Amino acid sequence: MTDQVSELTPLSIMKTLSKISKEIDAQTTEIARCDVAAVKARVAYKKAYAREFLTCAGSMDIRRYTAELETADAHLASEISDQELRAAVGAIKALRDRLEVGRSLGPLIRLEWTNA
Repeated sequence: MTDQVSELTPLSIMKTLSKISKEIDAQTTEIARCDVAAVKARVAYKKAYAREFLTCAGSMDIRRYTAELETADAHLASEISDQELRAAVGAIKALRDRLEVGRSLGPLIRLEWTNA
């Protein structure tokens, strides 16, 4: 562990923090894209379900199950879009955790370098 820490320099920490900051910016853009995609997929599914429900004949249960069956692919696309959004949010949280670790290491490395 000390070998890894001794290889760190204030400059390498600064470069790493800068890189993480850029990754956070990119991930923020990705979250916005995923959010729009999830909303569009959810609306497409709801519209397809409603259209199918209203156009088929039979009892309420038959209409509901027919609509669910006929819109299963749209429902899956909506669920996948929601999962992609959750994954993008999770990724930015991980990047922020890495950034915080780097911020914590900075003062320790500077202290080590001044005492060396």
